[in-house]
Amino acid sequence: MSWLQLELETNQAKVEELSELLEQFGAVSVSLTAISDEPVFDAEGETKRLWDKTRLTALLHPDVDLDIMLVCLRDRVGGENIYQHNIEVIKDKDWVSEFQAEHQPLIFSERVCISPSWCETPEINLPTLILDPGLAFGTGSHPTTSLCIEWLAENDLKDKIVIDYGCGSGILAMVAAILGAQQVYAVDIDAQAVQAANENIRRNKLSEKISLAHVDDMTLPQADILVANILMNPLKDLIDTFKQLVKPGGHLILSGLLHVQAEECVTAYADSFSMDTPVFKSEWTRLHGIRNK
Repeated sequence: MSWLQLELETNQAKVEELSELLEQFGAVSVSLTAISDEPVFDAEGETKRLWDKTRLTALLHPDVDLDIMLVCLRDRVGGENIYQHNIEVIKDKDWVSEFQAEHQPLIFSERVCISPSWCETPEINLPTLILDPGLAFGTGSHPTTSLCIEWLAENDLKDKIVIDYGCGSGILAMVAAILGAQQVYAVDIDAQAVQAANENIRRNKLSEKISLAHVDDMTLPQADILVANILMNPLKDLIDTFKQLVKPGGHLILSGLLHVQAEECVTAYADSFSMDTPVFKSEWTRLHGIRNK
């Protein structure tokens, strides 16, 4: 059986209404992706709901009358709010197997392995985390995450106090824990991320080494290493916080930055940290600095 894939481009205000209408028309799934490239954070570092311009992709049964559907959608949300649409016939496939095939074990610096639960553990003598792709950001495949993991894997974490600020799935906290950190503190502003991280940490039997909470519910100690894989605006807002949380002589690892943002972020942190030359992967950046004494 084939499926119909309908793509609609709209604005932030109409995404939710269009999603609900597509579901009412029998969409099997509706996914959202960014068209505009602005960060999904405001000046205070709070998450916005969606991008200003968003693409909705709906998978529909082949017997759906798309002409009637499009007329109804434009009538309900206003034709001016649907910038363009695209229709494609999608051949049926084993979606689960395809998804699983795209996510395979990842090895970082020959020191740590991240593996989905459906894969056999690689025949290597490395600490291995079991982590499935989910709602919370972070499986190791994105350049910003892999850049942070590489730094953790290439440095001595034994007996160190580590903070994972903006922990998402908890991947960086767990990597630090299995690489020898004495204690790891993981915090996030998103309750859903905290829940996902908690499940991942328990699954990997790391609850004793990782303290996890919403950022407002935990008093953090000074750390030997603080890693924050978030975005530019919140990173700039958090300079004073990170200055207090990193011990003099301690390490700060920042990512979630585009390469064009590296210089601005280095400059912003230079008063409190001795910043190294940025490291790039694709269009993304990792920064490292040492807290001034």
